[in-house]
Amino acid sequence: MKNSVIRLIFVLALISTVGIIVSQIFWVRNAYELQDKDFENKVNISLKNVVTKIWELKRSKMVLYDAVQEVKPGFYIAQINHQITPELLEHFLREQFVIQGLITDFEYGQYDCNADSVMFFTYVSMSGKKGNEASVTDFPRLSRENYYFAVHFPNRKQYIAEQIELWIYSSVFLFVVLIILGLTVSIIMKQKRLREVQKDFVNNMTHEFKTPLATIQLSAEVLKKPTIINNPQRLLNYATIIDKEASLLALQVERVLQMAHAEKGEIILRKEKVFIQDLIQEVASNFENLLEKHSVRLDLVLLDKPIECFIDTLHVKNALGNLVENAIKYSGQNAVLTIRLRGNDKRIKIEVIDNGPGIAPEHQKMLFSRFYRVPTGNRHDVKGFGLGLNYVRIICKAHGGDATCTSKPNEGSTFSMILPTDVKSK
Repeated sequence: MKNSVIRLIFVLALISTVGIIVSQIFWVRNAYELQDKDFENKVNISLKNVVTKIWELKRSKMVLYDAVQEVKPGFYIAQINHQITPELLEHFLREQFVIQGLITDFEYGQYDCNADSVMFFTYVSMSGKKGNEASVTDFPRLSRENYYFAVHFPNRKQYIAEQIELWIYSSVFLFVVLIILGLTVSIIMKQKRLREVQKDFVNNMTHEFKTPLATIQLSAEVLKKPTIINNPQRLLNYATIIDKEASLLALQVERVLQMAHAEKGEIILRKEKVFIQDLIQEVASNFENLLEKHSVRLDLVLLDKPIECFIDTLHVKNALGNLVENAIKYSGQNAVLTIRLRGNDKRIKIEVIDNGPGIAPEHQKMLFSRFYRVPTGNRHDVKGFGLGLNYVRIICKAHGGDATCTSKPNEGSTFSMILPTDVKSK
């Protein structure tokens, strides 16, 4: 399946997921608001019925049409114009709340207009559990010239949430399913990228091995000819070619094996004290022929003060060599490379700077991943397995440091090895 099709499916799935989440939140919110209105209606009906019963009990004619009001969130008052005992008021409230299905705790109290004081304020547990103490300070004081009682529902939000439990549980279940699907898609995409990277690795490895094997095979065919023994110089040339190509194959195999051990954490550091300036100069000298072949100039910018490091010389040489080799291969003809040393007695930073084509930002975060190579289309002029930079980072981290890259397209790249100078060997 083409990448464009996969991206389209991924975008459509993302849009669908967002739509499902938004619609679910919308419906849950609507359900909550409907339950809240239903709660308010039931409270009003219940309190109006209580007021009616009290007026009937007092044998008075009810003259107030708006006897019940919500004066502030959660607080309802009901005007009764008569004093009533707490026990009877609680009985009426319980009775009407049960009829309406409002099985939730509440607080109630009565205001005495003559004494301008709260006669009582009590917490009632409808579930039978011991309730909290009611707070008299929360009792609404109104400028009314008659008796009224107030009712407060401290657990209103919790009660409403319990009424829409099915919506909440279904939403949570849906979100969990969406998260699982998202993780599944993420794993599938990672596996797809890994498969492509491994495919590129196999192709690159085939290219790397095919050329020296073909050369060895061709040289062996020449050596089989009986007449070759009469030309010792030609015999020596072809034997040298076979030895050189076999050494190259052995080096490539060793690189793959080293990465396998490094990935498993089986790499063993054999640290020794070395002056880092000497190590850098030695690595630079190893690339004199390659630099001359590609017409590349290499400048060394080192610190004047000698810095002694406690490192694995072989691995650090190989890691720095990988950076220099990449810079030469990717910078092209007539490029200028710089190896710059920064730091102090505690930490050093070796920078390999080139003026090559640079690297796009979307590729930089993947540069140090195993097998990863910056896509170059169908070009195979720059060979490699995509293991070098991963090896560089593994070696730096094994020493307690790190490897980084900063680059801008068409402005070159800077690869850095950051290493502590004095780390106790493990």
